[in-house]
Amino acid sequence: MRSDHNIPAKLVIAVCCHFNEVRLSYLDQISNQFASLGSEVLVVIVTNTSNAEEIKKLESVIAGKGFNYQFFVPDTLGHPLLLTWAHFPVFKGLLKDESFTHFMYLEDDTLITRENMSYWIEGRELLRPYGLIPSFMRVEKKANDDRWYSSDCPHPFYIYALPRIEVSKNFGFVNFPELYQGMYLLDRELMIEHLNGSTYSPNSGVWGIQEKAAQGLTFANVPKGYTTRNLIPYKIDSLQIDGRCLIHHVPNNYAQPGPNGKIVITAPVDQLLSKMPTKEFLAPKNLRKFLRKYLRQRFKRS
Repeated sequence: MRSDHNIPAKLVIAVCCHFNEVRLSYLDQISNQFASLGSEVLVVIVTNTSNAEEIKKLESVIAGKGFNYQFFVPDTLGHPLLLTWAHFPVFKGLLKDESFTHFMYLEDDTLITRENMSYWIEGRELLRPYGLIPSFMRVEKKANDDRWYSSDCPHPFYIYALPRIEVSKNFGFVNFPELYQGMYLLDRELMIEHLNGSTYSPNSGVWGIQEKAAQGLTFANVPKGYTTRNLIPYKIDSLQIDGRCLIHHVPNNYAQPGPNGKIVITAPVDQLLSKMPTKEFLAPKNLRKFLRKYLRQRFKRS
């Protein structure tokens, strides 16, 4: 067992996997990184199939990659969309083993690298004094285009209208509104908070039932002045998102939908933050909201 302060000592990864043979290539690709994400790694494939042949196909793309693994098939799912919630009993059971230091929930098509993990470990300590949590940003590629695109942040944001914090020279974190990342990563302290708080319930949060399972502590115990607890790192002078927080949504089906795919608005990541007011910011509803907040803070200081 290797020891590295930039990665978790013992990580469990719960991967939500609705069995679909066409999608096995995504699981194959993302699982190539799993062993590098912790000094010791356990992967639990949370799946809707108990068919022996289908389990064997799942096992064929994750076996022999340097991590331990097991399968978890919920007894009573109720509805296919609820599979995203089936990882909760897995984490609750493993939390009793005090050797586990970090817990990551992941969809079966999102790629997490060692660089992503090292960033989160670093960001966790930088934001800990403020009660905030480092976040990731899902990104995709378009054909013949080297830039990353975001569908979760589909337009530029006026930097001065967003809550933000400077943690060191020319490096800070910015609070995008309701940023969905399709996964969550929590250390032991945060996981105890998650499982013992309101976020353990499907009634918590503002997203759809399927997406709520990936919210983690996004909307829990949010410090005053912030819209969520999760922040994204950026360079203050250039207003560029720190590339270490970018996680690849491997299918690229939002940035580049297929013939029958849903058209989704995306925005280049390198243009997400603007020093000039954006048209979205200048929309009457958003502008009034910003001015009310600004005036409240101004009179409070006075």
